Amino acid sequence: MSYIDEIFTRLDIQHIREFLLHGTEECKISKQSYHDRLRTAEKAANSFLRSFYSSDDEYEQSAMPVFNYVSATQEVYMEIGLQCGLLLAMQINRNTQTDNER
Repeated sequence: MSYIDEIFTRLDIQHIREFLLHGTEECKISKQSYHDRLRTAEKAANSFLRSFYSSDDEYEQSAMPVFNYVSATQEVYMEIGLQCGLLLAMQINRNTQTDNER
């Protein structure tokens, strides 16, 4: 296998995410869908938080700041991701133009 084939073998959005977010190449690829990954994490978080409260009102009042934080984090990283995607597209366009000019 050539080194170019190896690049395409390693090509996975989760590897790119792990490297950009954490600066590491160690990544366990999840076979779950995005929906399933989110649902699994949500169930675990809800179960954990509910174990501390006897009433729904206490739970809602205490969990709301956590959910607000998660929502803000989601919004920020979505915006960063969109900007990264645009910058990568611009770089690819620049590289393609340079190659075509040669």
